[in-house]
Amino acid sequence: MNAPALRTPAPALSSMLEEQLSFAELSRLLDEEDEAALVLAREVLHRPLADLLARPGKEFRARLLAHAHALVRDERSPALPPELPQLVEMLHAGSLVVDDIEDAATERRGAPALHVMHGLPAALNAGNWLYFWPLHRLSQLPLAPALLAELHAEVAATMLRCHHGQGLDLGVRVHDVSPRDLPAVVLLSTRLKTGALLELSLRLGALVAGAPRATVDALGRFGREVGIALQTLDDLGSITSPARRNKALEDLGAARLTWAWAFVADEVDEVTVRSLQRGLATAQPEAFYETFRAHVDPAWKRAPRLRLEAALEGLRTAVGSSQRLDALVRDLRTLEQSYE
Repeated sequence: MNAPALRTPAPALSSMLEEQLSFAELSRLLDEEDEAALVLAREVLHRPLADLLARPGKEFRARLLAHAHALVRDERSPALPPELPQLVEMLHAGSLVVDDIEDAATERRGAPALHVMHGLPAALNAGNWLYFWPLHRLSQLPLAPALLAELHAEVAATMLRCHHGQGLDLGVRVHDVSPRDLPAVVLLSTRLKTGALLELSLRLGALVAGAPRATVDALGRFGREVGIALQTLDDLGSITSPARRNKALEDLGAARLTWAWAFVADEVDEVTVRSLQRGLATAQPEAFYETFRAHVDPAWKRAPRLRLEAALEGLRTAVGSSQRLDALVRDLRTLEQSYE
């Protein structure tokens, strides 16, 4: 009999936000009793955050954390606090707000980006608040102090790595990097910016389950590889799929380091790559799009799928086959299909 598919852990982030911004919690946290002051303190954060968190997301990081805990727990393992899987979703939500500001993006999850709807200062403050909220919630979980300290250290190290990755994404343009170095720089940026939060998700779940260090590391590596593979599919799909042309134009216009450029640098001669880099620096994105697209082979999507298969095989070797692993794989396959 197959293990049941894992559902998105509760409570939802929007419900957690209402609790966090309740007058009772705000009064305690802010050491303030004046109702009028608390109303104002609540509203400046509640309006943009309630808007963002009400928009549907995949919540794959939360599900991965729960999968990791279920995969390696035994009868001695602490129960998984229901709030813990959502902590990485809080961090991810904060990164979306800040990324949209830094990238001058105009849309997020089918609606205007937060800085477009609520103004840049309010959106930036809300996004930064989402980085600190999970640390506050983490300290309140019913877990042993030593374990909580370990989880805090994992979150802090991950946030540092994510910001290094974002720094690369913002500060290095495609034409700043030699063709031979493009694949390595794109890999590093993806590993730090995208892979790190998926890695954190699995590590937190395994740590709470009391898994040995080698198992925690194996699950972390798996999460990192999944993040890299999915980002690769996303980057390639934005170029090869006409339906995603606007995303491709956004990336090309910003001269972003993407996996499309990494594959072109790997598969095309250096003279052609340098010509494309010069063209990107001087041409309008619309004019450059078709030129670049002609050099991107849709068959390259096979490489990230092979990366996923290798990651799954490595995880299976580390933890063994089980119905719990099968449930994780089913969830991963569903997510993979969304990048078609």
